[in-house]
Amino acid sequence: MIRRNEFLLYVVFGVLGTLIYFFTRFTTREVTTNVLLPVIVGQVVALLFAFFANKYIVFKNSHVGWRHSITQFFEFLLTRVGVFLLDLGIAYIFVEKYQRFWIKALHLKQLNYHHVFFANPLVSRYIGNAQLLNEFLFTILSQSLAAIINYVISKRVVFNIKQTHEPIHQRYEITR
Repeated sequence: MIRRNEFLLYVVFGVLGTLIYFFTRFTTREVTTNVLLPVIVGQVVALLFAFFANKYIVFKNSHVGWRHSITQFFEFLLTRVGVFLLDLGIAYIFVEKYQRFWIKALHLKQLNYHHVFFANPLVSRYIGNAQLLNEFLFTILSQSLAAIINYVISKRVVFNIKQTHEPIHQRYEITR
């Protein structure tokens, strides 16, 4: 039952973190023409939210001291660097470098962006044209991959209750 509740909490706070990421990324996108800057800003804001939500609510790992919490934060940060690079890579390849190819391959220019759905101001700022829709679709892809990778790493490494009481140097000792 605990694992099911933990997973459910992870999904709920993961969705909330993803919404925070989307909002931050696409709000930042409105003030810059740079494709990668919104990814960076969105990742930083979502990362801070995810750490505190996972530590205190999802994995209920609040019983450790502040020194261990700092260690956990840096472990969390290091594990998220790979996901961050994956997100940047997807944004660069699918949105920056080969955007025209993907818009054509996915037939995104054939959609009627004047339709009432796309014309809605709430929707149009995120998917109101082929370029925005392309970016949105590949953001969903990168965030889906990120959710899976981050859950496994957070559960097995960063907030692993069995490892919580081990000194950090013992966790990473190399055996000969």
